[in-house]
Amino acid sequence: MGTKFISVEGYNKIKSLDKKNNANNKNNINTAQKLLRFIKRIPKEFKRDAKVIAKKWKDITWSTLTPAKFFRGIRHFHISSSYFEFMRSPKGIATAAAPVLAAILLVLTVCFWTCSDKPLTVSVGGEQIATIENEKVLTQASAQMHNALAGTSTNESATTPVIQVSYPTLTTVEKASVTDVYEKLVDCNEAVVSGAGGLYVDGVFYGAAEDAQALTSALTAILSEAKAKYDDTTTTTFNNDVQVITDVYATESIKSVEEIIESARQNFSIRLETDLTVEYEKYYTTVYEYDESKLDTYSEVLTAGEMGTQKVFYRLVYIDGVQTDAVVQSSVTTKEPVDQVVLVGTKESYSATGNFIWPVPYTGNITSTFEHRWGTFHYGIDISWNGVYGADIVASDAGTVIWAGWDNSGYGNYVIIDHGNGYQTLYAHCCDVYVSIGDKVHQGDVVAGVGSTGYSTGDHLHFEIIENGVKVDPELFVQGTSYIDG
Repeated sequence: MGTKFISVEGYNKIKSLDKKNNANNKNNINTAQKLLRFIKRIPKEFKRDAKVIAKKWKDITWSTLTPAKFFRGIRHFHISSSYFEFMRSPKGIATAAAPVLAAILLVLTVCFWTCSDKPLTVSVGGEQIATIENEKVLTQASAQMHNALAGTSTNESATTPVIQVSYPTLTTVEKASVTDVYEKLVDCNEAVVSGAGGLYVDGVFYGAAEDAQALTSALTAILSEAKAKYDDTTTTTFNNDVQVITDVYATESIKSVEEIIESARQNFSIRLETDLTVEYEKYYTTVYEYDESKLDTYSEVLTAGEMGTQKVFYRLVYIDGVQTDAVVQSSVTTKEPVDQVVLVGTKESYSATGNFIWPVPYTGNITSTFEHRWGTFHYGIDISWNGVYGADIVASDAGTVIWAGWDNSGYGNYVIIDHGNGYQTLYAHCCDVYVSIGDKVHQGDVVAGVGSTGYSTGDHLHFEIIENGVKVDPELFVQGTSYIDG
């Protein structure tokens, strides 16, 4: 075989190719070796840097550490500049970013398939009726449907819709609310009636009417009937909880308005309020004038008092026909009373006169005398008349008050005056007492007001005269003007 010779130009070309390959191989080897040397040097660099940091920062605490000191310390890390050059290259950036991007993608994928709500389609009898956000919407709508049928045989029958759930394709669709799904289920179920009015009394269901307005009108008619005999100021309301609720009801609970009202009528409680005007007498006031020349036992009526009149306006409350309250709204005087003017002496004299005067100037009427009655003896006289409550009780003679107040004797509020001559007088069943024990009073002084306290059957004064400890007939000393059995 003959020998082939390579030209100088060809030889140089081959040599240049060898140098290029050797350079590439050398660069690849150098890069791998540099990375390996860097990895091996990391523990040593950290150890050396730790010593430098410990030496430089041995006197630095968290309270004295400043940003300037921190970044000055960072400069002491000895990381190869060639590594930084590599990391700034496109290859280095891609090498560092690849695992980070992969981790982020993994997290997003997991969140998408585990955290996102997947839309569901709801079908009834094979026909799709709605798309919902999640199973909770369907559960709540189904619960409302079963509540509408609760307590009826319909709820247990096969007429309740069969609900099918399937996952749709991932397309953008409008999600139905609980109310939307519920209304769709109602439309698909012939066993219920929507828009009916159900009557509830204190939470108890008495039936539903297809015409809710007619049921409401029937209740209004009941309230109107209750106030038919009263004036226009009268109002009526149900005193208990009566409601007409428009909703969906089972077909078997639908009744006529008459049937529903009749079944619930005995459970209605009606509150009626009406106005009432009552005319009363208005008491006059006693005005005293004083004469220093006359003894304090002297008294003379200069002007007789006259009762006035007033109207009181009440708001009465009845519950099921029984009055439960009467609230005063206002009052107006229709006739002013005329003051009674009495002239009294002021010349002091606390000694008893020995003559007793009538104890109730307002009236001289006696309703019970000094007599045996009701299985016991009545040791005094009772003085009373219409409107006597609160009228003045005056001392029948001058003396000293030895009792003023209330006890369990049966007299209620009462006053005893000792006249210092062997006589005492007692004034019982008072509405109020105006004197105290130890007070000295003149004949005719006001000591109390007529009332009905203690063992009493009405407004009156029980008056007694006691002579040397023995109760005697007051009519032996004073005389009334009229006698009526009270």
